[in-house]
Amino acid sequence: MQGFIKYQFKSYIRSFKIIPPAATFLIWIVVLYHYSGVEILSSYAVSSIVLYIVTTWIAMSLFSIEEEAEKNMLFVQVGKVNYLLGKWMISFLIALALTLFSIFYPLLLGSFKETVQPVHFGLSIYIHLLFAIFGILVGSFSSITSFIPKRYTWLSAVLIIAITLSYEGIVEKLSFLKWLLLIFPPVVNVINFFEPDDLNYFGKEFWIFSSFAIIYSIIAFSALVKLFIKKES
Repeated sequence: MQGFIKYQFKSYIRSFKIIPPAATFLIWIVVLYHYSGVEILSSYAVSSIVLYIVTTWIAMSLFSIEEEAEKNMLFVQVGKVNYLLGKWMISFLIALALTLFSIFYPLLLGSFKETVQPVHFGLSIYIHLLFAIFGILVGSFSSITSFIPKRYTWLSAVLIIAITLSYEGIVEKLSFLKWLLLIFPPVVNVINFFEPDDLNYFGKEFWIFSSFAIIYSIIAFSALVKLFIKKES
């Protein structure tokens, strides 16, 4: 498994497909913290949303680096489940590196108007990694399931991201879709707690939504494994 991850990571780097999403994220962070005196939590909320989009991009490009023949050879060598887990692990590690940059870059510049406390660190790490997981889920669903034709993978990913980010507006106008939209990552439900930039908002309701987001992720990853194995069988 470790050898497969190293091989995949090297292949991904050599393909140069990592450059567009990584460069997009780094440039966005630099622009976001160009001015000093910005809010802490709301700024981290913005960077986590960008990470969500970029991680989706990374996951999809990572699943596209092999031709069909090479992919089948890897299935024989490492197994279908390990192949999938390896892709997810690489996506997560790249997202983790981008997360660390987005958290520590404004600290080095002194961009925040207030002193960053340990609780800010914890919340910022949590929301970035959670949204990275959401990005991996969206990218994987669009790339490896039989629901989406290959030519529409990017379109489906953009559509899912748009729906998750505009969830409240959709529900407000089309309330009958409220329960149907629960199949999408609960991005807005979590991000709403960060926008007021007030630690007092992080109470019981926040932990309820956070628990739901974690349970959702576990179920979604389990479903993706089954869908992937069914497609490749």
